[in-house]
Amino acid sequence: MLVNGRRLRLAALGAVAAVLALPTYAAFADPTPPPPASVTDVNRSLEQLQAEAAAIQIDVAKATVAYTSALKVAQTTEAAAKKAEAYAAKTQNRSQVERRRLGLLTAQAYQMGIPTMLGTESMIWSLAPVAENLQEIADRQTAIRQLGSTQVAQYKAATAAESTAGTATADAAAKRAAADKAAKTASELGKTVREKAASAAMAMEGQLADLAGATQLSKQLQNTRNQQALANWQTYLAELAAAKVTPPAAATIKNPFDLPSGLLQYKIAGAPVPGAAAVISAGRGIRVLPAETIRAVNQAFSLMSKPYGVGGTGPDKYGCLGAARAAWQPYTTLAGLANGVYASYQKVPATQVQPGDILLMGSRSVGLFHVGIALDNAEMIAADEAKGSVVVSSIPDSLYAALRPTLGKPTKAQVAPAATASASAFRCGNTATSIEVGSGAWTWPLAEGTYEIGTSFGQTGALWSSGVHTGQDFPAATGTPVRAVAAGVVRVEHPAWAGNLVRIDHGNGLETLYAHLSAVDVADGTQVSAGQHIGAVGSEGNSTGAHLHFEVRLGGDAVNPMPFLATGGTSVGWGGYSNGLIPASQLCGLGSGHMLRCDAARAYQQLSTAYRQAFGKNLCITDSYRSYSAQVDLYGRKPSLAALPGTSNHGWGVAIDLCGGVDKFGTPQYEWMVANAESFGWVHPRWAKQGGNREEPWHWEFGKPHTA
Repeated sequence: MLVNGRRLRLAALGAVAAVLALPTYAAFADPTPPPPASVTDVNRSLEQLQAEAAAIQIDVAKATVAYTSALKVAQTTEAAAKKAEAYAAKTQNRSQVERRRLGLLTAQAYQMGIPTMLGTESMIWSLAPVAENLQEIADRQTAIRQLGSTQVAQYKAATAAESTAGTATADAAAKRAAADKAAKTASELGKTVREKAASAAMAMEGQLADLAGATQLSKQLQNTRNQQALANWQTYLAELAAAKVTPPAAATIKNPFDLPSGLLQYKIAGAPVPGAAAVISAGRGIRVLPAETIRAVNQAFSLMSKPYGVGGTGPDKYGCLGAARAAWQPYTTLAGLANGVYASYQKVPATQVQPGDILLMGSRSVGLFHVGIALDNAEMIAADEAKGSVVVSSIPDSLYAALRPTLGKPTKAQVAPAATASASAFRCGNTATSIEVGSGAWTWPLAEGTYEIGTSFGQTGALWSSGVHTGQDFPAATGTPVRAVAAGVVRVEHPAWAGNLVRIDHGNGLETLYAHLSAVDVADGTQVSAGQHIGAVGSEGNSTGAHLHFEVRLGGDAVNPMPFLATGGTSVGWGGYSNGLIPASQLCGLGSGHMLRCDAARAYQQLSTAYRQAFGKNLCITDSYRSYSAQVDLYGRKPSLAALPGTSNHGWGVAIDLCGGVDKFGTPQYEWMVANAESFGWVHPRWAKQGGNREEPWHWEFGKPHTA
C-alpha cells in the first residue's frame, strides 16, 4: 500500500516553514493556508470514475491473463504435435522403405538360391510388401534356409525402423491429444473473456452520463483551484504590505548569512534558506521573497487558462517550457531546452522549494519532460497538455530537481539526464498513451500457484494517502520468492510505507516496484534479467498482511499493472478519462462519424491535406476513436487480432486505421505514409511494421508532433 512520501513532504512545506523558521521568535503564520478539499481534490470526480472503471476492467484483465497463458500453451502444444506428426510420418516412410528393400533382397535371394539365416516368419514379414503369394514362398522351406546373411542385416534395419516408427506414432498421438486439450481450454477461456468483457462494457456504458457531468465539474473545480491559489498568493502579498515590507532585490538576500538590516534568516527544519528572508510583524513571522521572484510568480498567474500548445511561447498559447520562460522574463531568459535550464541555475533541496522556483520533472532513464513554477502547498503553475491550458496543479512524483534563478549559476556543474525519444511521451503533464515491453507477456513477479489476486489497482479508501491504491496486491506466504518481471537496473529503498522496496528501472520511463519484502536479495545498482530472484514476500512497512505490492510506473505515474502482465504492454490515458469512455465533447470530428483527441484530429487533417496534394484524394479511414463497447465487440469477433478491451489506443482517440492502399505494405500510398506521416505526428508502431509481431500496415498512432 503506497504512501506518497515525496508528496507528503512537499505538502507540508508551508507548515514546516511556519513552525521551524526563526525558532527564537513567535511562529510564522502560514501565508497560504491549504485550500478546501473540494478545491484540492480537483479531479476526484473523474479519478473516482476512472477507479471504478479500472475495478471493472481488472476482472477482464485477470481473465485475459489466463486466456493469454492458455493461448501460448495451445500454440506451443500444437507446434509440438505438428512436429511429432511430421516426424512420425517421416519414420513410417523410412520403415516402409526398409521393409520393401528387405523384401526385394529376399525375393532375389530366393530366385538365385542364396542360403539365408532368417526364420520362416521373418522371411514372410520381409516379403510382405512385394510377395503376391506368401504361402507359396513359405512352403518352399529349402529355399528359405538357403537365403544369405546379407538379408539378416537388412532385416535388423527394417525392424529397427519399424520400432522407431511405432514409438514416433505413439508420441505424435499423445502430443496431438495434449494440443487438442489445450486448444479446448483456450477456447473456453476465450469465451469467458468475451463474456466478462461484454458485461464490463454494459456496466461502463452507465458511466457516460456521469462522465459528462464530471467533465464539466472538473473544469469548474480547476477554475476554482486556479482562483484559490491566486487568492492565497494575494493574501501573502497583502501580509507583506501590511507589515510595510518592500520586497528586496534578489542579490541582497542571496546569502542568508549576510542579510540587510531588518531582515532575518528564513529557516526550514533549522536550515537557513538561501534567496529568502523573514521579518517579524505583530508577533508573527512572515517570509520575504525577492522582488524578482514575486514578479515571476505574478506573471505566472497572469498566464493561467491560456491555451496549451506544443512548443508554444505565447502570447496565444504556451508549452511547458514556454510558460516558465514567460514567467521569469525579463529577469532571466531560460534556455530553449530543459537540459540547458538545469545546467544554468542553482539547484535547491526538495524540502526547501519556494514559490517561483523552477521545477523540472523527469527521470534518469528518460530525461526531463515537464517544467513548472512552484507555489506553496505542493502546487505549481504549468502548461499542462492533459488539461489543455496553463493551470495550477500538484507537484508530481516525477519531480527531478528544483532550481532557484535568483541564486545564479550552480556552484557545481549540474548535468541533466540524457534526453530520449520517450521523453516526448510524458511531455507537459501528459502520460504516454502506449507502452510496449516487447512481444508476449512479462514474467510474473510470483510463480504460478504461490499467490492469490488481492487488492486491485484503482481501489479507493482511507488506507492509502492518495485515496487510491496505486498497485496490484498479490497475497502470498512470507518468504515466497519474488522475481523481476523484466530486465532493468535495481534501486533498493526503505521508505516507511514499504519497509523494504526494490525499484527496477527498465528504461524509457518505465519502472516496476516490489514492496513490503521480508528480504531483499539483490544489490543496489545491479542489472537484473527477467525472472531473476530479487527478494521474498513479507509484510514490512504499512501492510495488513503478507503480500507483494507490485506497481508499474510510467514517467513517475502509477498505472494499472494487470494489462502489462497480461499482454506485455498497455495504454494509459489523458485528461482523467478511462479508455473508451471519453465524452464526445472532449473529442473532435473528422467527418463520417470519426473522432479523435483534438490535437490528433488537427494533425490528421493536416496529414490528409498533404496526402490529397500527393494523390488527389483524401485519406481513406476505417477506424478512429473506439468506445469500450466497440472494443469488446471487436475483441469478441477477432480475439487474436484486437487489443484487450480497455487498452487499445483507439480508446484514447489517438489511433487510426487506414484504407485506400495504405493498408498494404509496399504500395505507393503506404510508402508515402512511411516517408511523411511522422512529420505530422503520426507514427507506425514497431509491432505493426512488416516483420513486427503483428503486421498491420493500416494502423497508425499519434505520438510525436514535429514541433515537440
